Amino acid sequence: MAIEQFIAGAIQSAREKRPEAEEYFKSAQKMAAEKSVPAEMRELGRVLQRIMIGDRNVDLSSLPREWAEIIQRMNASREL
Repeated sequence: MAIEQFIAGAIQSAREKRPEAEEYFKSAQKMAAEKSVPAEMRELGRVLQRIMIGDRNVDLSSLPREWAEIIQRMNASREL
């Protein structure tokens, strides 16, 4: 699964309270905690956890621009 698909799937599943949201959350937790994972991936894990628990004011500045843009689009579509 491409990282873009993972981001979108995690946010959408949490938003819709689908059963797979728990697995996405666990994966995000592992990403955030695993020292062997690149720093940008650990940060993505932390950001996704915050988003999935309902935080709407997550700081995206430490993420690569492409990932931050995906998250911003997903958040914008939620507000429509």
